[in-house]
Amino acid sequence: MSHAVVKALSATVEAIDHYRSSGSLTGFDVGVREGVSYEMATAILGITEHSDGSDITIEWDTSVPGGFEEPVSRYEFSGGDALILEKAAHRLAAAEDSGFMTLTGRVHLLARKEADGPGVFGVENVMGGQPRKVRVRLADEDQYHEAIHAYEENLAVQVHGRLEREGNLHWLYDASVVRTVGHLDALLHVETTERTQITRGQLSIDDTE
Repeated sequence: MSHAVVKALSATVEAIDHYRSSGSLTGFDVGVREGVSYEMATAILGITEHSDGSDITIEWDTSVPGGFEEPVSRYEFSGGDALILEKAAHRLAAAEDSGFMTLTGRVHLLARKEADGPGVFGVENVMGGQPRKVRVRLADEDQYHEAIHAYEENLAVQVHGRLEREGNLHWLYDASVVRTVGHLDALLHVETTERTQITRGQLSIDDTE
């Protein structure tokens, strides 16, 4: 688990507290910039619904530099939070259906039906946050060669486009390759130094495309 996911957990707790005091879901809207998402809300809903309460406890590897000040991060949820999370999930799903975003990641899928067509490729987000994977439909067919090059050389790419959700899949339409960021090993090294162990309240937050 990366710092980004923990920031998202903290922001979700703050959004729940804000709803309790104000009756407003705007805290979830604000929390999106910290990683609050439909997937996060539904994952926590899954361990909170039909329960008296639940908690998530994360133990950090204190030998890794740049970690949190406290060796243990703990997040508590009550059974009453389930209704709030359900409302938030509906709101976040609607917000995620469409909008422009920029994402940096690894090219993991290449598909081109026609030799002169723009092509489609998949990008796996390596910088934390959601969505974890997107299918990219390019507006410029020439940029498909950049995706092939990034795939062959194990390079990360930065892509930008209009995000839409279709079932469990996220798509970037009218998309473009902004730039090639660099070698994946260098970027992934940053993420592995932030690795932690979840000891309670296991969440499958990152498994949704």
